[in-house]
Amino acid sequence: MTPSLANFLYSLLAGTLIVVIPLGAALVFVSIKDRVRRTQ
Repeated sequence: MTPSLANFLYSLLAGTLIVVIPLGAALVFVSIKDRVRRTQ
């Protein structure tokens, strides 16, 4: 594996850890906290 390929893969991993996981956790938190009440 070349160093540039390794750096690319590490940047994808870091992006996942920094952006995707907290964003997903925030969406789950908001969806649990702010329930939609449907009445008929």
